[in-house]
Amino acid sequence: VGVGEVSDATYIIQQHIAKGMMRRGHAVHLFGPYGDEPAVFGEDAGDVAPVRRTWSESLVFRAASSVSWRCQRWLGVPYLNVFSNARLLDACLRCFPGHYVVYERNALYRSAAARACKLLGIPYVLYFEADDILEHDVMGTPITGLLRWRAKETARFNLARADRVVCVSEPLKRHLVDKWGVSPEKIAVFPNSADTHAFAPNDAARDGVRAALGIGSRPLIVFVGAFYVWHDIATLLRAFSRVLKTRPEAYLVLVGDGAQREAMAGEAERCGITTSVRFTGMVSHDEVPRWLAAADIGVVPYPVLEHEVWLSPLKLFEYMASGIAIVASGVGQIPSIIRDGETGLVTEPGNAEAMAN
Repeated sequence: VGVGEVSDATYIIQQHIAKGMMRRGHAVHLFGPYGDEPAVFGEDAGDVAPVRRTWSESLVFRAASSVSWRCQRWLGVPYLNVFSNARLLDACLRCFPGHYVVYERNALYRSAAARACKLLGIPYVLYFEADDILEHDVMGTPITGLLRWRAKETARFNLARADRVVCVSEPLKRHLVDKWGVSPEKIAVFPNSADTHAFAPNDAARDGVRAALGIGSRPLIVFVGAFYVWHDIATLLRAFSRVLKTRPEAYLVLVGDGAQREAMAGEAERCGITTSVRFTGMVSHDEVPRWLAAADIGVVPYPVLEHEVWLSPLKLFEYMASGIAIVASGVGQIPSIIRDGETGLVTEPGNAEAMAN
C-alpha cells in the first residue's frame, strides 16, 4: 500500500522494499489513493489503474456523502474522512483477496486497509516511520479539536490491528510503547538504509559534478534532503559562514527542496555567503549519488527539539555508503550509528560554532 513521489524519502524506502521483495521472487502490487482517485492498483508506480468500486459508487452512498459534508460545513465540523475511508475500504475489499500480506505506511486519518485486513483475515504489517500527529506539533501546525481526535482514533485502530509494527529507531519504539501502548513484542526496529550499489565512491561522477560547478578541487560540503523545519539548515548556513573565514575556498551545495527553501535562501543572503552556496532545487533520487560522490563532507543538521527525535535519517546512510566524511547533530538515533571521532563527528544540535569547528 502506498503510491507516491519517489523523491520523498519515505517512498524511496517503500520502493527499496518493493524491489527487494520482487528480487526474491514475490509478486508485489501497489495500492492506495493517488491524485483525484480514491484508489489505484498495479504492479508498478508508473502503471497503476483506478480501482472500480461497488457499493461506494452507488447513488445512495454518494448522496449520503454529499449531505454529510454539507451538514458538516454548515455546523463548522471539519471533514473527518469517514466517507473517504469507506470508499477506500470498498477498493481494498476488491483488491486485497488473493494476497498473503498487506504492508502499509502509516498515514493520518486512514484506516481502510487495516479494516479490510481484519474482515478478510489477511496479515497486516504497519510501517510506522513517524508519529504524524507529533510531527505537526513540531512544525507549528498542530492538529486540533475533532481532527486530532480522529487522527488518534485511526492511529490507535491501525496499531492495535497490526500483526507487526515496523519502526525505524529505538526512540520511536519507546514512543510507540509509552505513548500508544503497543506491545514491545509486536514491534520490529529496522533503521533506514542505503542502496550500496547506487551509493558508492565514483571518481568519474566526482569529476563531472565538480567540473559543472566550476569548483575544481575545492572542499565541497553537501546537505541532501527536504527543507523541513526539523532539518536545521539555518544553523548549517551560519556554521558555513564561520568556515569561510578560515577556509574561503570551501563550497556548500544544498540538494533538495521544500517549504523552508526560500527562507533558507534568504538566510544565506543575510550571512553574505551566496557566492559560495548552491541551492539545486528538487533533484531526482537517481541523481543524488553523483552529488554525494563529488562531496568531501555530508552534514546531517538537526535543531534542539522539545520532543525526542525518532527519525532514521536516510541521508546519513547514503553519506556513509558514498564514503564521505560526516558531521551530524547528536540527536535520536545518530549517536548510536556514528562513533564520534571514528566514523564521523557528532555535534551539539543547534550549535553553529560546534558545527563549524
